[in-house]
Amino acid sequence: MPRSAGGDAEATPGGAEASPGLPDLWTGRSILAGAGALFTGTVLGFEIAGFAELAVQAPAPPDGPAKALLVSPFLVCFGGPFALLASLLVVLPTASTARWASGRFTGRDVWWWVPVVAVVPVTAGAAAFGITRRPGPGLLTLSWPAAAVLLTGAALLARDAALHGGRLRRTLGRGALAAVVVFGIGAAVFATGLVAEYRPPKVDAAQLVGNWTDGQGGTLRLAADGTARADTLTDHDSAVEHGAALEAGKHPCSGRGTWSYEPGDTTTWGQSVRLDIEGCSFSGDSDGWRISGTPDRPELNREYGDPDSPDWYTLSR
Repeated sequence: MPRSAGGDAEATPGGAEASPGLPDLWTGRSILAGAGALFTGTVLGFEIAGFAELAVQAPAPPDGPAKALLVSPFLVCFGGPFALLASLLVVLPTASTARWASGRFTGRDVWWWVPVVAVVPVTAGAAAFGITRRPGPGLLTLSWPAAAVLLTGAALLARDAALHGGRLRRTLGRGALAAVVVFGIGAAVFATGLVAEYRPPKVDAAQLVGNWTDGQGGTLRLAADGTARADTLTDHDSAVEHGAALEAGKHPCSGRGTWSYEPGDTTTWGQSVRLDIEGCSFSGDSDGWRISGTPDRPELNREYGDPDSPDWYTLSR
């Protein structure tokens, strides 16, 4: 077999490596570069998601881009070890597999095999998340490409660190610059009206009179004289107290009582409906039911579950 002057076998197009002279990917600088990319990418993801939340209908005001600032201390304290572990277990295997596939099928080390290979673990992770957590299709539609971009970027930077030296400080610096640019673009988009920020519709007591339903058989009737009647509304507090599943028809709340409309202070986010119905856990709740929806289709929403990540029980016309 022909050999080079150094005694190494010559590379062939079908070999596992594009070239025997390629530097090792499994080094500390590659791991750090991948972890730094995951960290900055996650912060940018929270920032972009915060801007997107401003335009989405919701029962409570979102944190907006400030969410990135809120999670940054947590990411600095606890996210670093996870980023290093993810770089070691996911990013570097992705970059290594891309190098192998590049040498096996292309005959040389080319960068575009990285996004091709990154699709595989991202798709597997999205499938596992969809099966176990059953999120809405919108969340999966957004999270899959976001995860693919994050993993691809991290694997490319890890590959670049192996080829040209450490990239951690450059990655963090460019990430900080990108965060400033994203904030400027997002602020300009909303300031110019290119995208409208969502606000709950302004209503009054007369507009709230009528029948409301949860879509699962539960109804609430609000009368013009201030009386209210609930029929088989789901009593979430009772279900949580007993550790039961929140199934339709389980832990119903029925009864008669009164209701009132609270206009709030300065913005429509402060509007609420107070219900006082005997036998229901939300009777006399000081927070009331928040108002959301649109002017022609308002909604009533009550928070339940984890205060840090609440679920919402929604009634509509």
